[in-house]
Amino acid sequence: MQLRSIAILALLALVQAQAYRLTEDRSLIAEIGNATNLHITAKPCSSNATEFKSCFLTSMNSKDYPWGSPEITYSAAGDPWGVHLTGPYPDGRTYLVSWFTGGPTIKRNPTQPNTSTLVTYASLQAGGKNRTFTGKIITYLRLYSDTALLNYSYLSPYIHHAVLANLTPSTTYKYQVSARNGKLVGSYSFTTLPLPADGAPSPYPLRIGIMGDVGQTRNSSVTRDHMLSNNPQVVIHVGDNSYADNYHASNPDLYKSGGTNQQRWDSFSVLWEPLFSKAPVLNIPGNHEVESEGIQSSISLTTTSWSFPTNFPFQSYAARFPVPGSTAATFGSITANMYHSTVLGGVATLISFNNYIAFHPGSPQYKWAIQEFQKVDRTKTPWLFVQYHTSSYHTYTNHYKSMECFMSIWEDIFYRYGVDLVFNGHVHAYERTHPVYKYRRDNCAPIYVTVGDGGNIEGLYRNFVDDISSTTKATYCEGFTTSGGQSPATLYYTNPGGWSSAGPRPANCSTVSFQPASGVAGGAPVMCLNTNPLRGFCQSSQPNWSALRDPSFGHAILDLLSSTKARFRWFKNLVGTKVAVDDVVLERQASCQNRRHRSRHLSSSS
Repeated sequence: MQLRSIAILALLALVQAQAYRLTEDRSLIAEIGNATNLHITAKPCSSNATEFKSCFLTSMNSKDYPWGSPEITYSAAGDPWGVHLTGPYPDGRTYLVSWFTGGPTIKRNPTQPNTSTLVTYASLQAGGKNRTFTGKIITYLRLYSDTALLNYSYLSPYIHHAVLANLTPSTTYKYQVSARNGKLVGSYSFTTLPLPADGAPSPYPLRIGIMGDVGQTRNSSVTRDHMLSNNPQVVIHVGDNSYADNYHASNPDLYKSGGTNQQRWDSFSVLWEPLFSKAPVLNIPGNHEVESEGIQSSISLTTTSWSFPTNFPFQSYAARFPVPGSTAATFGSITANMYHSTVLGGVATLISFNNYIAFHPGSPQYKWAIQEFQKVDRTKTPWLFVQYHTSSYHTYTNHYKSMECFMSIWEDIFYRYGVDLVFNGHVHAYERTHPVYKYRRDNCAPIYVTVGDGGNIEGLYRNFVDDISSTTKATYCEGFTTSGGQSPATLYYTNPGGWSSAGPRPANCSTVSFQPASGVAGGAPVMCLNTNPLRGFCQSSQPNWSALRDPSFGHAILDLLSSTKARFRWFKNLVGTKVAVDDVVLERQASCQNRRHRSRHLSSSS
């Protein structure tokens, strides 16, 4: 009965969104100039290449800094390390500063200390005035239930969190944080985002950095330094942070399965402090934040809460990266830190999903997200962004179409509420779409940006689904099968939910979809159903909804120039920050009703 209700509610949401869509004008020009006709695919670089703007390297060369390297080393004596900012909170005036002191304890059954009476401090200075904020100290215990891992249970360092409330917009603050002995130390600074107000300067331009899947390799530090040089006012990180789960619990240099090496979370915090302590970060969990191996962990359609010691996936992430809006009461809470919404500079709403927990109608996340969309007033916050980890629109072989179930529930809602841009990672490469809705270009639809190219140890995904395999002499798409040997075309008729799917999948939520021909080079689609016209699982060339794709490391910058105009750029690590490889001006016009005033409501009871 419950699954039948889920299907009915999803259908109702789809019908409501479709009915709204049919009444709208369709004349928005979302990309200015020649960008509307852009279809670029990077090619492999030649062995003697000296210019890398239009090509990518085929070598991987992506290894984490070895344990003990100075770039990832911290003092366990009590000095602060891993300082990072989160924010802004939804009020636009509150931020969070977090840091660590001491080191971890790794042994069999470590005792978790009672930190409830401990306090910490952060001090801010601006305009000759000092303000001191009191914070809270927590720890977390990763206690292995796998007997082979018991000796490597991990008690975290002291984790300090201090809420910085009622700060002045557009103000540069110098700040210090307390060492374990309570002494304020360090020399950090950050600038609060603007807020529109009578008599206040315009909040534009507003610069937002966007990156994902960053890890802790030398490529990661190049991404970090390039992002720093572009001076973002806030950074969106679309998940997959440390990749600690790639390491065995016994050794932070042993790259193999076996629990997760939490020390790699510590080294990650050190490597990224130069950026994260200067620009507030808006993070979300990805698959590498789940960390379920060797512990008590369960995620299902009906799981609505998590806590140690009975069920604690996402434990490390939740303890280290509280969401905007967090208070002392929710620091360390897994359930409270799974998704969030906030406002950037008073002009852009960002709604952040976790696609690795239940997202279907009736789930807590669904009800919360619908309420967040309903609250958006485009006369106050004209820009609307969404982020979640797994990429919905991309053309790489890895994780291809793994979000079809998610999108069958959410794409119509994104469209109805006029989402401008959707930011994703998971696919270790870069790709930006034209405005797209259900695999067709639509100027009132979102632009989807995949930025899973931050530099992590797993390296880049090199192959497009329409590339010709040197082994089979056919497209990679034509070789797609499940572990049971079934092709997507077979699954369509026998098991529509059988294709790879990210997150818990409701029953009757299809994971395969097929589209008419849209390749820019012409020709029939690939992996086709027996229909007229032919519909394929992939296109035989870059689809017309794909603007630019390049499997190289990098980061993106979004400059909001006004309430209707923005400039989006992607910078490739191999090229540097003087020239953007992808550079497009976006302009919203009022002809798209879904991007005008307060959104019409879907029922939040769904």
